[in-house]
Amino acid sequence: MNETRECETCGKIAELFCYALPGIPMSVGNCRECTNRCAYPFSTAKANTWCIGGLENAADWWLESTTFKDGKYLTVKEALSDA
Repeated sequence: MNETRECETCGKIAELFCYALPGIPMSVGNCRECTNRCAYPFSTAKANTWCIGGLENAADWWLESTTFKDGKYLTVKEALSDA
């Protein structure tokens, strides 16, 4: 029997997969959809961007990385442009 829990990225109740976040020394429990999209939790994406000095200091790969905000998948750049 598989245990289900809340996805740390989108909040969906599902079977979780341990996902190591690229570029950040941590892992999260993501549902299959978030794992397939390589999605970062929004709070992590926001904090990491703040730590590097904001969007203007971010690498292109980071700006195009996926996060989940307000019920939809967005790039980090899209999600933080109005944050």
